[in-house]
Amino acid sequence: MDILPRFDSTALLESGVRQRWSSGAVLLHEGDESDHVLVIESGRVKVSSSAPSGKQVVLGIRGPGDLLGELAAIDAEIRSATVTAISPVTATVVPGNAFRALLISDGALTFDLLRTVVIRLREADKHRLDYGAYNVTERLARRLLEYAQRYGHTEDDRVIIALSLTQTELADAANASREAVAKAFKHLRDIGAIRTARRRVELLRPELLVEIAEGSPNVYSDADTRHPRR
Repeated sequence: MDILPRFDSTALLESGVRQRWSSGAVLLHEGDESDHVLVIESGRVKVSSSAPSGKQVVLGIRGPGDLLGELAAIDAEIRSATVTAISPVTATVVPGNAFRALLISDGALTFDLLRTVVIRLREADKHRLDYGAYNVTERLARRLLEYAQRYGHTEDDRVIIALSLTQTELADAANASREAVAKAFKHLRDIGAIRTARRRVELLRPELLVEIAEGSPNVYSDADTRHPRR
């Protein structure tokens, strides 16, 4: 899984105003007509979108150096997602007109933005493929490996993922029900692949998670054998 590039934010930081949000605060609202962009300086946020049924899907986790809100600033459409702080966040808020002026005047900045958007589209395509090609346990393993690569750190022989995500949010990220993800977590614990605590996951056997994430046969029994693809 590719790591998202960090947007070159120097010029943007000089064009905006720094603000702070507490954990749980909403930085951007899906459906809003605002056009400013945010450059995350510290902390992490989740990006989510809601279906007409009300089901929420976590589209990604973003952190320091990431740019948010660029689509609405470019096409003047409503916000396509909600951005919520999952830890205290500091970000610079850049007005939409200042952002567009920078893109027009700085070709390197514009190309950097294009590269960022393209890689995020590739990430979205991979997640859509996951839903059709992998079952709940496999999708959960894939998300855990993704988060470990981007946000994890190693302690002794373990990889620690300390993200302030609830099990419901992890279920949303895996595009599965909370019940199915709870079963998947239990199975991964039972086979010694992971250990969990409150909003913390330890990868004890990353190589086993890789096998599961790739759908290798005979590695495990799915946590939801009645509805393995939901």
